[in-house]
Amino acid sequence: MFKKGKQKALICFKRWKRRPWAAFASMGKVIMIGVLCVTYSLLVMNSQPLAAQSKSTNETLIQLEELVINTERPTPFQPLVRVVAIIRQQEIERAPVQNIQDLLRYIQGTDLRSRGTEGVQADINILGGTFDQTIVMINGVNYTDPQTGHHSLNIPVDISQIERIEILQGPGAWSEGSAAFAGAINIITKTPQKGALAASLSGGSYGFLRGSANVGLASETFSGRWSMAGQAGGAYSKGDGYSDNTDFEIFNAYSNLTASNKTGHTVNIQAGYQQKAFGANSFYSIAYPEQFEKTRLFLSSATYMWESKRVQISASAYQRRHYDRFELFRYESPQWYKGHNYHMNDIAGVNAKAAFRWNKGGTTIAGAEYRFEHIYSTVLGDLMQSPRPAPFEEGINYTKSKERETFSYYLKHILLLERWRFTAGIMASNSYSTTRVYAGLAASYQVTPNLEANGWLNNSYRNPTFTDLYYKSPTQTGNMNLKPEEAIAAQIGLRLTKHNLRAAVSGFYRYGYSIIDWTRETGSDQWSAGNLTNVATSGFDVNANYNISESIFKRVSLSYTWLNVTKEIGNLHSLYATDFLRHKILAGLDHKIISKLEARWDLSFQKREGTYLGPDNSEIAYKPFMLADFKLLWSGKNITPFIEVTNLFNTDYLFIGNLPQPGRWLKCGINVTL
Repeated sequence: MFKKGKQKALICFKRWKRRPWAAFASMGKVIMIGVLCVTYSLLVMNSQPLAAQSKSTNETLIQLEELVINTERPTPFQPLVRVVAIIRQQEIERAPVQNIQDLLRYIQGTDLRSRGTEGVQADINILGGTFDQTIVMINGVNYTDPQTGHHSLNIPVDISQIERIEILQGPGAWSEGSAAFAGAINIITKTPQKGALAASLSGGSYGFLRGSANVGLASETFSGRWSMAGQAGGAYSKGDGYSDNTDFEIFNAYSNLTASNKTGHTVNIQAGYQQKAFGANSFYSIAYPEQFEKTRLFLSSATYMWESKRVQISASAYQRRHYDRFELFRYESPQWYKGHNYHMNDIAGVNAKAAFRWNKGGTTIAGAEYRFEHIYSTVLGDLMQSPRPAPFEEGINYTKSKERETFSYYLKHILLLERWRFTAGIMASNSYSTTRVYAGLAASYQVTPNLEANGWLNNSYRNPTFTDLYYKSPTQTGNMNLKPEEAIAAQIGLRLTKHNLRAAVSGFYRYGYSIIDWTRETGSDQWSAGNLTNVATSGFDVNANYNISESIFKRVSLSYTWLNVTKEIGNLHSLYATDFLRHKILAGLDHKIISKLEARWDLSFQKREGTYLGPDNSEIAYKPFMLADFKLLWSGKNITPFIEVTNLFNTDYLFIGNLPQPGRWLKCGINVTL
């Protein structure tokens, strides 16, 4: 292992948390823990307090930051090897945002393209992929919308209920039944350690009003054997809009509950509901500015896990139902207009897996998943023999439907050898009566106690959405003959973790074939779906985050992402696949002002490639822009008043062509915790 150098300060642990930890060597410290040996405790990772050695004159008591590197669904016994980005709870609480969608904008390697503000609608792209190529998960459950990726970020979880957000960069189609083409987002909700009540109230420009409340419950024992923890709460927000037909009203409700006992049994249940109504000014076509949309969402899941020292068995079931009413004309409509579009799509699935830890041979995981996707609609799918009444809509019947099933079987092995960590897996997926096999390999090498080299190689696929297949409007035409898109991708990188510094650099390449996209000819506003021939994406990412103690400055962060996309589509213009963010720079600073008064600054620069069709049918290139956001807060014990200003310099900018974003937006409010 590593050569001994200068004697290091001894670190004493008062409490052992049940969390995924990186190797202690990466901290650059000598670790001494009494009662249990380090090797055994690293493997078992049971939630048991450890008796630490008493503090001597040569010992230093240091509170270590929790290290989280597990970025896929919870994996038994060993951490996964993945290059990731993580937003932790403390960063979430200090960010100048009040919804999940805007929070994702502060992550390197992501391209968050908002159509509406404050969580109304946005598309999330990872490393040059499209929004349909990104999986969205809550606590490891895949809730990605099969109708369209535009709805995948309809998340009923309030920002105050989140413990952290993990970003998996790159594919992983072979991984535990998932089909992440370009990447995945995993939203991890809080599991309270004690009972608490939290509430928030804020208001601001453009008639903005928001209120939220959340109750956290925790019990050490229940019925003499079980311990339980959970939360339940919701949020309501509304606004008059920053321009014509951009008003909105959103309601979220979410709860999760975890029960566990000392014999290794754990049960987790979650459920959520969301309702949105919003003006969708020119969302999908500048020719029709009076668009309007209303959505409803119900989701739930239940997971059971049993774990011993060498075996882990788990099973889960989940469902999601999403309603959507889209109005091309919110007010008066022309005679040729046949009526609004109504959709109801369902996701349901079950999965099971078993893991076995060998003595020295690592951990083997085997599992299977069944996933069912279905849609009822007035425009998407095949014609039904008998119409079906549309819930919540008077006098409306669904006339079309479509369903599909996916069976997945996977095998994975995780191995630790001295400084090496390996993860390899294979998955067979059957959909549309065709079986495809996908595989992947990830590895990391501990160069020094603080420096890690890592990389991965995967192939992946994605089925077309129901919108890709069937949608038809005055400006868009789907394609029922679309084939799944496929790709092979690789990434290598370095990660440095030393004291309060976290830094990483990585290079990425993806070659995609039969890529699904919507294209148009020059000067035309007619989009059609098709399989492009080849799309190659390459790029690199550099980021650093430094937390400073005992200083006026508390945190400094900087990141830069560069991407390049090449295509073979002739003179056609791409709506998604080759309309990408070439340059993205993020800079953040947290600092004290006086006493408990603190401030946070966030700067971002974006330069997008591609063009959009202007009002006069002319091709317009995207202009680069820089945004500045600011938050001022008083960090009281139970009461935290705050002021937020987004787009501080009132910049004119676009994420999507012909959809101007709001100017300077002032919000103020108060958070209370009891």
